[in-house]
Amino acid sequence: MLEKLINRPCVAVDLGTANTRMYSCEKGMIAEEPSFVRMVNRDGVQESSDKLIEYLNNRFISFPLRGGVITEADNAVSLLKPLFKRLKTLRAPVSLACAPTDSTEKERRLLSEAISNAGASHVAIIPEPWAAAIGAGIDMDSPHAQMLIDIGDGVTDMVVIRKGRLVFTSAVRTACSDLHRAVRSAIIARHRLSPFNSDIEKLTYEIDGILDTGALFDDRPIRVEGIDIIKKKEHAINVTRREILKALEPAIYRILKMIRSGVDRLSEKTLSELQDSGIVLTGGGSCIRGIDRLIEIKTGLKTKIADDPTRAVINGAIQTLEYWKARKSWWKEITWPL
Repeated sequence: MLEKLINRPCVAVDLGTANTRMYSCEKGMIAEEPSFVRMVNRDGVQESSDKLIEYLNNRFISFPLRGGVITEADNAVSLLKPLFKRLKTLRAPVSLACAPTDSTEKERRLLSEAISNAGASHVAIIPEPWAAAIGAGIDMDSPHAQMLIDIGDGVTDMVVIRKGRLVFTSAVRTACSDLHRAVRSAIIARHRLSPFNSDIEKLTYEIDGILDTGALFDDRPIRVEGIDIIKKKEHAINVTRREILKALEPAIYRILKMIRSGVDRLSEKTLSELQDSGIVLTGGGSCIRGIDRLIEIKTGLKTKIADDPTRAVINGAIQTLEYWKARKSWWKEITWPL
């Protein structure tokens, strides 16, 4: 018992643009919840079933991350502190966290400082897609090239892995949140309606229509519910599939352009190896219907979605933490790849 009290606990943190997950080696999964901070105190206030009240309440929340990195340091600490308190340990834990491959030293330092100020004693940071590859079950010891694309809420990150090393990386700060924002903005501009989040996610799945051509295109009307921004009351409208696709296309183009550009920069040997291993998709964006087919058409490489893709990063971080925690001062041994 004394040994358990004295030993420093270890936690894995996946601080994402949309969701935050925290795992403790001693207590298992500590948290899995949205990455936002309420700007008003709602203690003792019951959740309302009124859609308008819910809509107005959502105007008073802050999202500390954008593009996969922290943009509001104080709010990031406010988000993480209650999660660290759930550990209920006498000693501050050592934390393993993840960041996009294109993150700057300053952005990684902000992440490290936020986690430290929230309650960690030491912080080590590893590349997010590296953790995702482990969580997706990719053989990290394979001498052959393997590609993973992690489509998160704030960033799309692509890596090629060989013998456990990231031999190629490319990223673009365009992902699911940009798709949602594009759809929301288009509907507000044309219909003066702010759609509910559930409807926004449903409309994002219409990306599959980009593959339709000519007479096969189905421009069916789609019912959307939300709040009329003029009358401030619940309302429903019909939008066409064509206008949703028009709103989605710019963000989708930026993602596909980064992927295609990255593939074009690979050596012939790497491309030959990828013909066999293909591309593995992780992240919430991999669940969008048709995204795997779009990437396969754009790259000419077979593309598959990983098992449990939305938790690949935290699952990989957990496995990494379990591997490293037996080593003394392991956080000093993790270095960020050039």
